[in-house]
Amino acid sequence: MSDNKAALFQKILAVQKALEPLEKSGKNTFQNYKYTTAGDVLLPAQAACNEHGLVIIADVIESKIEPGKASCIVQLTVIDTETGESHSITAPGYAEDFSWKEGRPTGDKAIYKATTGATKYAVRSFFLLPSEDDPEKVPKSVPQNLNLLKASDAELKRLGWGNEKGKLFLQEKFGKYSRSQLTEIELQQFIAHLKALPTPVVQNAQS
Repeated sequence: MSDNKAALFQKILAVQKALEPLEKSGKNTFQNYKYTTAGDVLLPAQAACNEHGLVIIADVIESKIEPGKASCIVQLTVIDTETGESHSITAPGYAEDFSWKEGRPTGDKAIYKATTGATKYAVRSFFLLPSEDDPEKVPKSVPQNLNLLKASDAELKRLGWGNEKGKLFLQEKFGKYSRSQLTEIELQQFIAHLKALPTPVVQNAQS
């Protein structure tokens, strides 16, 4: 290992020692949980790096944008301003966005959400910042809406509706694009609307 690389890793170690456990200032009011915002992750990491002569650069090196969703790969590079030595890692990001504008779905925020998520994940991984936002963590209880979602699945299957027809119905009745955006009461109303619709009659093909 070169002297410059060793010096870089010494500075990264100093940053890891200086950083405190992540705060959670974000609040998801729909699903009632707190989360680490981009500022919670990036601002303390940037301040600690700058104090030790390091610069952080995040580049989107790969992206895929589809209607309502996007994925990307972010490359995070930490550079020693004294020697120019650097070290990089990559992190994936994915997000969905079902926002509407002028009566049609746009999904234009999906790529920005995916990029932000990937950058947060890259910084946390680079400096080994612990967080309770663990995707492998088993939830303490089953979400209340799970049974309602299953009930709506059964009704959609009974009616023979595909995803697009279900989304159009949601937009017409509730002004929303996904069942995940519905409150518990709205889900119950959604199921009631579906149950009120007659089961389609299947026509037998004539030989």
